[in-house]
Amino acid sequence: MTIRAEIKKLAKPIDDVTPHPKNVRQGDVGAISVSLEAHGQYKPILVQKNTGHIVAGNHTWQAAKALGWKDIAVQYLDIDDDKALRILLADNRTTDLSSYDEAGLAEVLSEFARGFDMDGLIWDQDDLDDLLRREQFNLTLQSVPLLANAPRDGGVNPLEEGKHQGVRDETKTASFFFQPAEFEELRQILGMTETENKNDALLKVAREWRQIQIG
Repeated sequence: MTIRAEIKKLAKPIDDVTPHPKNVRQGDVGAISVSLEAHGQYKPILVQKNTGHIVAGNHTWQAAKALGWKDIAVQYLDIDDDKALRILLADNRTTDLSSYDEAGLAEVLSEFARGFDMDGLIWDQDDLDDLLRREQFNLTLQSVPLLANAPRDGGVNPLEEGKHQGVRDETKTASFFFQPAEFEELRQILGMTETENKNDALLKVAREWRQIQIG
C-alpha cells in the first residue's frame, strides 16, 4: 500500500522535496515504515513551496524513501524561511508535549488484543500488559487506599511504593485485571467483610466460598 486514494491527487515525485536541513528531531523511521505498509500514507507531508524543504513529515518522507516509494503526497505552504522553521519546531514540540489517557488507551488496545490482531498498531501485547499492570496498581491505591496501606503482620505490603525490594520470601503477590465495573463489584464485596486488611478480606471471601462448595 502506498498513498491512499483520498490524497492521491497530492502525489509528487518523492525526490522533488527534501528533509529540512535544520530538523534536529530523531524519529522512529522503522515504526513509521510499519504504519505506511499497513495503512498507506493517509495525510500529506507539509513542504515549504519555494525551497522544497519538508516542515512537517520529515520522517514520513524518510520511511517512504526506505520503502522504495517513487511518489509521496505533498501539501505546499507559501511561507518564508523564518515561518518554515517556526512551524517545524512547533510541530515537533507539540508532539513531545502530548500524553495519553492510559486507562482509555488500555481499553482500546484490549479490543484489538481480544481478537489477537494488533497488526499495524505499533503497539504490541507487551505494551498492553505494561499499561494494564500500571492501571491495576493505580486502581488499587486510589480505590482502596486504607487497605492498600495496611500491611499484613510479619510481612511487607508489596503495593506500597518504594518497598518492592523488601518483600519477604514468604510474602507472595497476585495480579488481577478487571473492567471498572468488575473492580467496583470486588471492592464492595471485600468491604462487606468489614476487614481492613485487603489480603485478609480476600482470603475470607475465598475461604467462605470454599466452605460452601465442600458443604
